[in-house]
Amino acid sequence: MEKFRKQIKRRLRTNVVLAILLVALFATLMIMDATNAWSTFLPAEFTGGDESLDFLAGFRTGFCTSLIGFAVVKIIVLSRALKDEKKLKAMYIRETDERNLLIEQKTSTASFAVTIIGLGVACVIVSFFSRPILYTLICVILFVSIVKV
Repeated sequence: MEKFRKQIKRRLRTNVVLAILLVALFATLMIMDATNAWSTFLPAEFTGGDESLDFLAGFRTGFCTSLIGFAVVKIIVLSRALKDEKKLKAMYIRETDERNLLIEQKTSTASFAVTIIGLGVACVIVSFFSRPILYTLICVILFVSIVKV
């Protein structure tokens, strides 16, 4: 159980560092949005005007906030598990249960196939409309495949 406790402590440290980095990224993005610094770095063709910049700022804000929230929730769950031996043991059983691991592996294999087939179909359809989107989808397929391997 001490080995698992060390793993949990390592996860906790990783999530704390991740949360700090995400807050720094979020602050930087907010400053750049507030000072309209994007127009300095990006040509007008890429920004798409003020409405597009507002949409992108909202997307960045929501995405960063979600990631920060996820990291904070993980920090809370892991720190509670470290303080309570029953919760730590329950977490250990949940993570090492062979039945659950097998179910997760089978589900992962099926969802990978569906994802690759869906992205392949999307590549064929989008090839009639836009090369940049096609190249982006091809990169996504390669990334998903590398992650699976």
